[in-house]
Amino acid sequence: MNRAPTGDPFAGHRFFVDPASLVGDRVELTGGQARQIARVLRLRAGERIVLLDGSGREWDVELRLVTPARIEAAVCAVQTGAGEPRLAITLYQAVVARERFELVLQKGTEVGVAAFVPTWCERSLATRGDAIDDRRLERWRRIVQEGAEQAGRGRVPRVRAPLRLGDALAEATGAGATLVAWEGERSRSIRSALDELLASRPGRLSLFIGPIGGLAPSEIAAAERLGALTASLGPRILRTETAGPVLAALALYEAGELGPPDESESSSTEARFQSDQSNASS
Repeated sequence: MNRAPTGDPFAGHRFFVDPASLVGDRVELTGGQARQIARVLRLRAGERIVLLDGSGREWDVELRLVTPARIEAAVCAVQTGAGEPRLAITLYQAVVARERFELVLQKGTEVGVAAFVPTWCERSLATRGDAIDDRRLERWRRIVQEGAEQAGRGRVPRVRAPLRLGDALAEATGAGATLVAWEGERSRSIRSALDELLASRPGRLSLFIGPIGGLAPSEIAAAERLGALTASLGPRILRTETAGPVLAALALYEAGELGPPDESESSSTEARFQSDQSNASS
């Protein structure tokens, strides 16, 4: 995990923790996080880090005791984070080889995707070592948590169990605006599709990316029957692991989510904790 430059709104190390540990003006961390802070990052008493409860709030804390077994810290401020877009994007990514899918998770998390759904399509290819079992899902969830900490997110994106494309399309179109990237689309651009979808049903968007070889004609027909819009990503063919993060970034741009943070909205302090006694005990 890299330290952000001084003065950056996301400066310092960030950790998602059990919300139950964020009670009162003192915080205690144990287990793997204590070892990471003490042994890997080699932080010291007096340094400050940010703890996150997964709801979008951030705890700015000052380390008071640092050991590999236990970390004690004093809460300096609790504030609303600025790292979550208002547009909630669910990315239904076709199942691809393990390393390709993990790249989608990493980059999609950095961009601002809210949830990932591995999707089995007609042309999905996966080797025996790419089976999506509980261990694989747990690994993927660790990847997005680490990515969310790095990227200044206030929530960890969800990584859900895989769905068949038909079930995924029914779920997505039933929930709201749905866009399918399709290299065979000849009339509708990404911009026009997003303008139509975001104007009619703002706040939530489902994106579908096909596997290597693309979605089959029958799959495109099924998507259109359910009300999804197909759109072209342009004349160049993107790899499946590139297309998802690119499409998500374009959607967030069109929704006005890639500008500089609004200082009047971000990092508004909800509470500050100052204690002469805690200072004296440090």
